[in-house]
Amino acid sequence: MLRPLVAIALALVAAPLAAQAPEIRPGLWEFTIAGAQAGKRVTQRLCFTPQRVKDMKNVAAKGDPAADCKASNEKVAGKTRSFDLACTKPNPYRARVTITVDGPDNFTMAQDFTLERNGKKEQGTMSFSYRRIGECPK
Repeated sequence: MLRPLVAIALALVAAPLAAQAPEIRPGLWEFTIAGAQAGKRVTQRLCFTPQRVKDMKNVAAKGDPAADCKASNEKVAGKTRSFDLACTKPNPYRARVTITVDGPDNFTMAQDFTLERNGKKEQGTMSFSYRRIGECPK
């Protein structure tokens, strides 16, 4: 279950931030996911190049482009954006997402989601904490 959620989570960053000026710096980023599996925290790293942060749609490049996700009902209040997300593939997925950019080197994302898989609905909450940890490896 974790891999599809990570791909969707990366795709989530794109839509609400796409219309905004770059708010984060390029470099090597680490993100921690909490809540995807009972009591388990997962940490991963990824590189945001200068090209990727110019247009935040590029942040989702590691996500699954076939997920067919659409964002709607975006609200912006200061440094926080919230929106609804609906994806159709590989399984129906709906979430209320909140992204808060705390500065050029860190942002957080939370989502309350419903995932339909094998005819069953799964509901939950996940939180993501992103922080810049340095330059991308050469």
